[in-house]
Amino acid sequence: MYKLRQNKLFYVIAFGLIACAVYGVGAGIRSNIGILLSPMAEQCGIAYKDASLCVAVMQLVFGTSQPLFGILASRKSNRFVLFTGVVLLALSMVGIMTATSFAMLFLSLSILFGLGTGAIAFGIVLTSAICFVGKEHAMTMSGMLNASAGMVGFIFAPLINALINRGGIRLNSIFMIGVFIVLIPLSIVLTSKDSVVSKKEVQERTNLPFKEAFKSRTYLLLLAGFSTCGFHMVIIESHLFSQYISYNIDSNHASWAFSFYGIMTIVGALLSGLLSTKIDKGKLLAFYYGFRAVWVCVYLFLLPKNFTTAVLFSAGLGLTGDATVSPTSGLVNEKFDLKHVATLIGLLFLVHQIGAFFSAYLGGIFVSATGNYNTIWIIDIALCLFASSMSFMIKPSRC
Repeated sequence: MYKLRQNKLFYVIAFGLIACAVYGVGAGIRSNIGILLSPMAEQCGIAYKDASLCVAVMQLVFGTSQPLFGILASRKSNRFVLFTGVVLLALSMVGIMTATSFAMLFLSLSILFGLGTGAIAFGIVLTSAICFVGKEHAMTMSGMLNASAGMVGFIFAPLINALINRGGIRLNSIFMIGVFIVLIPLSIVLTSKDSVVSKKEVQERTNLPFKEAFKSRTYLLLLAGFSTCGFHMVIIESHLFSQYISYNIDSNHASWAFSFYGIMTIVGALLSGLLSTKIDKGKLLAFYYGFRAVWVCVYLFLLPKNFTTAVLFSAGLGLTGDATVSPTSGLVNEKFDLKHVATLIGLLFLVHQIGAFFSAYLGGIFVSATGNYNTIWIIDIALCLFASSMSFMIKPSRC
């Protein structure tokens, strides 16, 4: 019996690493898009705020496409959606490395890259993973997936900066295309245990669960809190690297400081996956959002601005960076049928990315107008406090 359990655990971890590779690549490059912001603006001959708009729309497309890809996966298959995502990501890299205008960058980054990352998103990968390892391992798999985003983000931050310094956008894009091609065989393995559905089951799966979800008090509170999460995360992904540069931290040190955000999201995600099985998920979310507000205040108004404090700030942000996803997806898994989980998690990421759109775009506008990042962070502090209060009201025993 003990040996059987050991084999099962090894099986879960081994397959989990494959799922993590698929999800981590899409999430990892998206979280480091801020490193490409200034080089893309320079290559295309556009202003920083215009490049910020492209990133903002990309975040919105990423969020909007997720519930749509969830529905498409119900009608076709998860494998079809993942393959579509890989093709879109490869095309986006071709477009980005040849872009010489705002319109070309908008098409490549905002549309193709946004759709590609939306297809290789958390809900799709998680549901395939659950089919493989069983629903009893859902929280473990959720924690591993979120940790993978941090790990790949940690690896990609200095790597992308080095590729940009050595060969510009072109070299970075060629490298990423190679990485995306590797995702094809991994996606085949990931979806190998997905159930084959009958026509009747397809019809049942495509009956949208939104009416039921919008009657759920828990789900509505999750929507309120998670919408602010996107605003917070994309300040980090789109502007934090440039913010460190504005403090006269050189680009190499800034990329390493930023990479600590990625590595600490691994710790935070794995710890959150564990805590989500033992602690009230609503209260856990309330703590995460509240900690963000306090930590931003400490760095913004109390700490000196140098490499050491940049590392500390990045590490603190990383602890809660992806930590909200495990308790959030856990609550959705508890309340709704598995066949609707990808779509409902996709809807949560949609509102997440609406917030992301505003922080990516407004951050560029505020920086251009004021020369600093304080305004966007102050708005973030207020939103984090709001999210904390919404999450505190979640009662797991009720829908």
